[in-house]
Amino acid sequence: MASGIQIELIRAWSRDIGHVVDAANSPKAEFARLAKAKGWEGGNETWRSRWKECFKEEYPYGQRRQLAREDKTEALEDGGIHLEDRMRRLSIVSDTSSFSVISRADSFDSVRSFDSHESFEDLGAVVDVPVPLNPASVSETNEYRDPVESERKPSLSSSECKADSNPAWIKFTNFVHSPTAPFKSEFERLAHIKNWTGSVKRQQFVSLLSSEVAFYWGTDGDTLEQYQEMCRDLGLTHIPSTVTQCKKILDPLKINLFTVIDNKRNPKIKIVQYESLSKLRKSIRKSGCFPRDAAKAGGGCFRSLLCRL
Repeated sequence: MASGIQIELIRAWSRDIGHVVDAANSPKAEFARLAKAKGWEGGNETWRSRWKECFKEEYPYGQRRQLAREDKTEALEDGGIHLEDRMRRLSIVSDTSSFSVISRADSFDSVRSFDSHESFEDLGAVVDVPVPLNPASVSETNEYRDPVESERKPSLSSSECKADSNPAWIKFTNFVHSPTAPFKSEFERLAHIKNWTGSVKRQQFVSLLSSEVAFYWGTDGDTLEQYQEMCRDLGLTHIPSTVTQCKKILDPLKINLFTVIDNKRNPKIKIVQYESLSKLRKSIRKSGCFPRDAAKAGGGCFRSLLCRL
């Protein structure tokens, strides 16, 4: 289907809500804008069916969870263990399946860091006072880096984009999303291009961060499965069998919430857990807080990780 016909189809879907389509944009960017106006959740049934109708292809983003569920169901129906499913799950969680305790005799706080390849001292937690974001705060939070990572700069080439990256980014014109870059640095780059400041910048930040949580942990899936996936992401060896048990095991953790997001975007980024609230507070002063509204997205499993400072 030619791009002109795709734009016309999107324009037809827009008429009932008075949404204005910009024909100068790409059809996929305009599809994302319309989806936001219509309230379609990224990757849900309505989104996928409209995408297929418009672009004559299956919606390629965020299918990992759905495919894993289908494989698991098929394996159970066969009455056996699906080896490919097992290997796929191991490949997803193996980098965060263990953690090491790091401490120093002359330090006041011990830090437990989940096993991975790289780390960023970019801590997230929730307080009720909004903290303005600026490029300086982003650079300050990346205090500890792997030597190789510190030399590598994010590529802006569209060829770098992963097939399962959050589609909420594609609606922004004159911006090529780097899906493996840390969320905050990527947002700051976008905000600079769009000249966002003040309340507009804060609103866009919360909106995009909420879409990241919803994209990676789902909006219409099984709540228990979402909580269990969070436990796996944090490298917990015992995965509870109920939502209540998951909440209890997650509640005492003092987690770098932004690195939970960044680990989904790039598994080489460590998920950091602190054992001291004082250490947590120091990092929050540098990085800013993780918005409470964003933590409510994705089935709400992030809310169990919120800390009162």
